Formats: sequence, C-alpha cells, structure tokens
Amino acid sequence: MSNIDLTRIITAEDKTAAEQARRKSALHAERSRRVEAGTVLALSFGSIPVQGRAFDQSVILGLSQRAAALQSAGDTTTTLTYRDAENAMHELTAAQFLELAAAATAWIEAVMQASWTMIDSGQIPADFAEDAHWPT
Repeated sequence: MSNIDLTRIITAEDKTAAEQARRKSALHAERSRRVEAGTVLALSFGSIPVQGRAFDQSVILGLSQRAAALQSAGDTTTTLTYRDAENAMHELTAAQFLELAAAATAWIEAVMQASWTMIDSGQIPADFAEDAHWPT
C-alpha cells in the first residue's frame, strides 16, 4: 500500500496558476509604481511632468472643478497655480488646466488598460515590468 497522498500532488497546471497569481500581484504593484511615478505630458502649451499619487490626483481633480467653473463663466484670464512633479510652478488658464487634467487622466487610463490587457491575456509575461509593455 502506498504512502503517497495524491491530493497533495502539485501539477504543472498548479505551478503555472501559482506563478500567474504571483505575477498578477507583482503587476498590480508595478502599475501603482508607474502611476505614482508619473509621466511628462506633452500639451499644446508645453510639456509638464506630473505624478499620479492619490494626493496628486486629488489636486488635479479639485483644480479641474475650479477650471470648469471658470470656463463655464467665460473667464479666460484667471489662472490656476499648479506645482508639477519637478516642483516648478505653472500659472494656467482654465482651458490649459483642463487640457492638463484630460491628458493626465488619459495617461492613467492607458496605464490601467495596459495592466488589464496583460491580466486578461491569461499569460502575464515574465518581463511585465519592462517599458515595452507600458505607455510612456
């Protein structure tokens, strides 16, 4: 009689599933790291480096609401002050700030979509952290 407990055998499928689960967790961390690190947005009025930490997203959302109110009121001269990822100050009109906010949001959405594409493929690549898999 065998002493082997067949319920404890780890199959190749089990190993693959465990590796994909590990990669998924690491991919989520990489996605967060990339969003928080930010990017440089190429805007119609110049390039501005932004970060995507929760605080930064909150600031952009709040300033976007003010910019939308200014734009709705037809105010084209009042500026909003924005400190970028390199601590440079920018005085932006409502239209300029709304352009920045839209570009920042689109970039975060692109980072999210890149991670979802890898997850939904069912085979997260081993090199998922390489820049080739992510938007710049």
